[in-house]
Amino acid sequence: MSKNPVRRIHWFEPDKDDPSSPVAWSAASLVTATLFLNWSFTLQASGLWLFCPLPLYALLLSVFALLLTGLFFVGPALATRAAGRPLFLVVEDSLGSIPACGLRLCCVSFLVLWMATLIFVPMTLLSNNLERRISSTELGIIAAAVLMFLFFTGQQSFQTRARLAAFTNKLGLAILIAALIRVHEGWPALLGPFRADEDRGWLWYVWAEFSMLAFYVAPLALLAADLGRRSRGRRQVAILGLVGLALPLFATLFLVGVIGTATHASPYYQPSLEPTVAMALWSKAARSALPGRILVAAVTIFGAVRFGGRSLVEATPIRTAGYARRWILLACFSGAIAWCSLHVFAPAFFSALDWSARCLAVTGAVITVDFLTGKRRTEQARKVDWVGLIALVTGLATPLYVPHGPMELTRFPWWYPWVLPSFVMAFLMCLVCRLVQKIRPVNLFQTAGQSSSGPNSRSAGVRRDAC
Repeated sequence: MSKNPVRRIHWFEPDKDDPSSPVAWSAASLVTATLFLNWSFTLQASGLWLFCPLPLYALLLSVFALLLTGLFFVGPALATRAAGRPLFLVVEDSLGSIPACGLRLCCVSFLVLWMATLIFVPMTLLSNNLERRISSTELGIIAAAVLMFLFFTGQQSFQTRARLAAFTNKLGLAILIAALIRVHEGWPALLGPFRADEDRGWLWYVWAEFSMLAFYVAPLALLAADLGRRSRGRRQVAILGLVGLALPLFATLFLVGVIGTATHASPYYQPSLEPTVAMALWSKAARSALPGRILVAAVTIFGAVRFGGRSLVEATPIRTAGYARRWILLACFSGAIAWCSLHVFAPAFFSALDWSARCLAVTGAVITVDFLTGKRRTEQARKVDWVGLIALVTGLATPLYVPHGPMELTRFPWWYPWVLPSFVMAFLMCLVCRLVQKIRPVNLFQTAGQSSSGPNSRSAGVRRDAC
């Protein structure tokens, strides 16, 4: 009698994969889907609500997901695939080796701050619902220990990471479905009437939410584009973007919006508070039952933290597995993330997060333009690519020359997400400069050809060869 083998997850299987070897889009999609199917993102997206009939709402969210994926992921992913090189080497080709070093530091800063926001939500919820109040020092030590465990498991083989990601993705979906079932008494509210912003209307609301989503998606999509070099073709890249980014983003936003609307009309709604997935799950529940439920929900962020830890390793110059200095570096990162998670509301926190996110988004715009215009790749990158650097500075400086009233484009009067305008300005500037750069050698060649019929044809031929 034959026995069917049981599939097991090896938590501590070392990464023996060749970084250049292709991977299936299904495995890569599981890894990238963790960026949206996690507890922290569902709470950040709780500002969405059902402001139009359900079919139109689903259509609008699908357009959101496809636009964000097309803008911020497809171009850089195709560029890494065409070059067959890691993301940061592609960045060196587009910006130069010196700006690329600065971008690595920017990437490290963003990942540290982003992962701090990931662990902040479960840490806060857990500390507020325990019988004994935990000090900030104890919270930081626990968070650093958990981060080190996740960093260690995040350095395993790609197949192991995909299996771990599949578990957290299923758990995230299960939690959202459980929240939707719990507020079933509010389901009739899904048929209308619908609420929107009373002062500015639903168009302003849609633009504000799209800008907020761009702030979250743009930098992470650039980091996920590194998987493009391990895809087997352009079709695989498109499928990865559709299944690994657009589909989980749409599913999470749709369920969060439906749950929020149903919660607002259910007996579990707490007046004067924003209806969220947390309210749908835990409102009017026994206090003694909350810590265990919060811990289960916190497991959903493990996949996203592993993605961030892997990206941290790629962004730093230490590559060799097994070296002590690599784990010392990751231990320092875990301590820094734990410390930042205790200071999320510091004024400098959002400023640094905004700048680093915009820098990554603008870099994605430059890479996309270089791919579309067919910029030639060289064996050794220049120290500075002035076209790419000018586009980068133009995008980052967008708030200086694009005036706006803060209350006109965002619900928060103290902060405006500049990622989308910065991306557009950098894209346009880089596109114009690259087109001019391609046209200019042709004009020089034609001028040299015309002057070669004169008496100085020899010198003109020399100039033509130089061109």
